[in-house]
Amino acid sequence: MLKKERGNFVFNKKLWFFLIFSSIIIFLFGVNEYRGYKKEEELRVERLLNKINLKIELFMSSIGDLENTEPIKEYYNSKEISYYNLIKVLQEIQKKNNIYGKSGYTLSLGKENSDIIITGDGTRNKFTYLKSIGAKEKNQESSNLILIPQEKEISFILKNKIFNLEEGIFWIVNLDRELFFSDLFGNEMGKWEILKDNKIYYLDKNIVAKRKGNNGYVLRSSGLNFKFLYTPNNATFYQMLFLKSFVIFVGLALLAMLIDYSIRLYRERKDLIGEINSLAVVDRRKNLRDFVLGIRKIGEIGELTRKVKALQGRKLKIVLVEIFDSDDEGLDFKNFTLAREYLKDSLSTESVYEHIDIDYKSIAFIIPEESDSVIEDAFHFILENIGQKYNVELIAAVSHEFVSLESFPQEYITCKKILDAKFMAKGRKVLFSENIKSGKLILTYPIETEAKLVSKLLNGNLQGAKKIVDEIFVDRINPEAMDKKDIKEFTGLLYNTLNRVVVQLKEFESSLECENINIESITKTGDLDKIRVIFNELISEICKQKKSSEQDESEVIREKIKSYIDNNYHLDFSLDNLADYLGLSFKYTSILFKKVMGDNFKNYINVYRIEKAKEILKDKKDIKIKDLAEELGYNSSNTFIRIFKKYEGISPTQFNPEEILEK
Repeated sequence: MLKKERGNFVFNKKLWFFLIFSSIIIFLFGVNEYRGYKKEEELRVERLLNKINLKIELFMSSIGDLENTEPIKEYYNSKEISYYNLIKVLQEIQKKNNIYGKSGYTLSLGKENSDIIITGDGTRNKFTYLKSIGAKEKNQESSNLILIPQEKEISFILKNKIFNLEEGIFWIVNLDRELFFSDLFGNEMGKWEILKDNKIYYLDKNIVAKRKGNNGYVLRSSGLNFKFLYTPNNATFYQMLFLKSFVIFVGLALLAMLIDYSIRLYRERKDLIGEINSLAVVDRRKNLRDFVLGIRKIGEIGELTRKVKALQGRKLKIVLVEIFDSDDEGLDFKNFTLAREYLKDSLSTESVYEHIDIDYKSIAFIIPEESDSVIEDAFHFILENIGQKYNVELIAAVSHEFVSLESFPQEYITCKKILDAKFMAKGRKVLFSENIKSGKLILTYPIETEAKLVSKLLNGNLQGAKKIVDEIFVDRINPEAMDKKDIKEFTGLLYNTLNRVVVQLKEFESSLECENINIESITKTGDLDKIRVIFNELISEICKQKKSSEQDESEVIREKIKSYIDNNYHLDFSLDNLADYLGLSFKYTSILFKKVMGDNFKNYINVYRIEKAKEILKDKKDIKIKDLAEELGYNSSNTFIRIFKKYEGISPTQFNPEEILEK
């Protein structure tokens, strides 16, 4: 009996020991899992946020690229916007939207003092468009970033203080919910929302709610002054934790007799907890990029990469590689991603080389103690291979030699300045600052620049043409270092450009006196400064004659339109009929009519007929309204009465010519 009681006591003691021991193990396991879960959740959330931030940086970069285009600059600076400028701005925006639309966003541009918004689908009335996306007028003035949720999109209105734009300029960014935020949808681990001004904007629904409490993680977006709110779904974690704890409990019960093994398991878990607690996630490569780009100073960031630390004290150079023409519509940026990896792999044999992913179109390398000739040979060979292998044209710029890490941002800027002259490279793959200073780059300009200049001249836009001439005659080229052959070749390019303009002017406008434009005069001097003066004089003469011709043409068109209306106002004719009479397209006739007559077709014809009606009513007081409507070309007396009342404020029967004469 005593043995049995003693056995029960020992059993109960072991049971209590096991329960206490297993409880401790399960508790420690739970703490460890929770910490691991929190750490993994932070990393996972950071990865998801980085994907969205990359997309945000992409459309911010797209806006920056658009702002550097000539049509956008002209749109900013012009008080009176020309139809041609609107078309060019529209083309630039459509180009960007076509390239990046698959990423889930589109861009639109507007001005406070303009009644139109330029979208990828064309121009829209500003107030109608803003109303269609849900923008309220009081919000438009109170914030530099306005967030507007819609059923399928989330829109942002970005104003001047965000981008240092001209006063009154704003961009509208439309984000497709399914495409742009696709990485955040269907996430069972938690829910993502946008947080701005203490309001929550749902990503998957057109709902705005006021935030209550402090639940969730608040994460800053890249480049914009709103934040993301992430609320984790801890219920799923606790379910998994319970299941795992149950399995551990069963396992401990089965292995209760193996005390040594249980102790080792406990120690291993304790060591693992210590290792996890000592981990610190430091994005050294991002720190390096931010420092090189000048976003943050070296004292404001954590550690740089190990390779950079190992390079301290050595003579260094930066080699910046970028896409030669990132505005090329046929460019596939996926190929550049492959080319960038190929470039990294090709230089990986040099373990001391460090790379920095700058943005979607460029990458930089830090090269220690290499001569310019070695760098040029190596990179020229690799970039040639990339062009053949991936159909991506790349170009590189090499900085000055430096030692101090603080020189990184300045030398990066040096590389960017060198690449400003890349269109004059004429076959060179690797550029040095000495090439530019010495004038070794041949003075030329790309076909795109010539096309812009020809377009400006054919439209009589002298100011726009002179801006392009300033780009062609870049000041950084040293003319003294160029030989006569280079100048002669450059002069030939200018002559061909002017000749192309004159030929097109003769073809489309025979009234112009093109014989007075002596373009051959530009070939009779070898001095670049004189060539520039002569070139400016020639384009000024072309624009002068173009404008004079347009005025003459407008007067002829005006007389033709007046004659047609005088002879046909009694008929039910349309703008199509007038276009056929003039031999022009419907769309061009509509634009031309408003330009030369000062009003749109419909309004002008109505005013003309109402004036005729008043003249007839003075002479024929007893005329019937039906007969009067037919005499004026209206197919319905009701239509005539409605239009008469709209313009005169009274019906035709109330019109009294004698009262008007007395007044």
